[in-house]
Amino acid sequence: MLTINSKLFSKSNIINLLLLIIPISYIAGNLIINLNIILLIIFAFLFYKKKLFKFDFYLVDKLIIIFFLYIFLLGLTNTLYSYYFGNDPANFSVLIKSTLYLRFLLLYIILRYFIENNLINLKLFFISCFVCTFFVCFDLIYQFNFGKDIFGYVGDPRRLSGPFGDEQISGSYLQRFSVFSLFLIPAIMKNKNKKLIFLSTLSTLILILTSMIIAGNRMPVALFLLMMFLYLLVEKDFRKYFLPLLVIVCTIFFLFVNFNSNFKNHYGSFYTKLFQFKYLLNFEEVRDQNIIQNTYIKEFYSGYKTWSANKYFGGGVKSFKINCPKNFNNCAPHPHNYYLEILADLGFFGFLILALVFFVIIFESFFKRFFLQEKFANGNLIDPFILLFIAEIFPLKSSGSFFTTGNATFIFLVLSLSVALSRKKI
Repeated sequence: MLTINSKLFSKSNIINLLLLIIPISYIAGNLIINLNIILLIIFAFLFYKKKLFKFDFYLVDKLIIIFFLYIFLLGLTNTLYSYYFGNDPANFSVLIKSTLYLRFLLLYIILRYFIENNLINLKLFFISCFVCTFFVCFDLIYQFNFGKDIFGYVGDPRRLSGPFGDEQISGSYLQRFSVFSLFLIPAIMKNKNKKLIFLSTLSTLILILTSMIIAGNRMPVALFLLMMFLYLLVEKDFRKYFLPLLVIVCTIFFLFVNFNSNFKNHYGSFYTKLFQFKYLLNFEEVRDQNIIQNTYIKEFYSGYKTWSANKYFGGGVKSFKINCPKNFNNCAPHPHNYYLEILADLGFFGFLILALVFFVIIFESFFKRFFLQEKFANGNLIDPFILLFIAEIFPLKSSGSFFTTGNATFIFLVLSLSVALSRKKI
């Protein structure tokens, strides 16, 4: 009995448990996500101590460390300036937020170390994503048919929340975590008939896509399709499925849009509002804010105006609301775009560092993989992380704050695993 317990609570099992809880914690809320991260950091230091920092630091690792140091120093200097010369000397919020944000640097380093030392089983993480995906899909379909989900949450006819209550983020959740399901099925059924594998994968894809459409989060649907088509285009063995997938997507949209007025209006307005992205090219010429009906474009504009006031260094982490022009009526907590938020909060230099990080990762893990014929030893394990990273940093997507718990955790999870798997040689 003691032997069983010792194996059950081994270092490896605890670490893997905390990793596979991540998809579950996103359903439970930010408190559980933060608790999960803290426990992962604590156990990592308890179990491995100084070993965590004993791996080869590549260019991208050094850039990421510089990025976090820049965030901390910017928060410190802005706070000191505000304390001695500003109008609000008691405000230490930017420094506190900058310091707390360092936990994601630790998360990145820890996950890098775990992957390179074979301490975690990513297939267990994939299985957790698979189970959570099917749960969210089932809950959304249940809510769509009965007006409320299994927990009693009543859904908006245009944007269903599923198990997320008041937060209408079910589509975004599926876009992030469902991808692993599509890669897990062939791995589990590798010794089965190819037709069975194909039908199982296709059925799962239709279920996910249908659930995302009824969730009503339009940009996640677009990004999910972008990932699928991109994968089919770059993988030679799967290019033959490009047209069938296109037909399936068009059929599903046709059925929902033409037989449900709510979806027709919802997705029709999305198509119309996309044309308002032209205002992104001539912000300086926009004098009348009322000509822009797209709320997100208005918030993008506010991000641009905030950055224009402090172009080089920005105001620090989560300072957007403080520094947004007071005469502008679209000053949300953040501009709903990662790049504009980085520019506004961290300035051009912070943006440049992060842009270099993104460029190096895209080159190392995507271009080498698909265009320079460099095949990684980890095979298909890296594919979903590459696709999710590309989707996550898509420039025109509307998003939450780059610095919130949920987004930052996912960004550095995908980022760390993409880097580690692309560099891992065994």
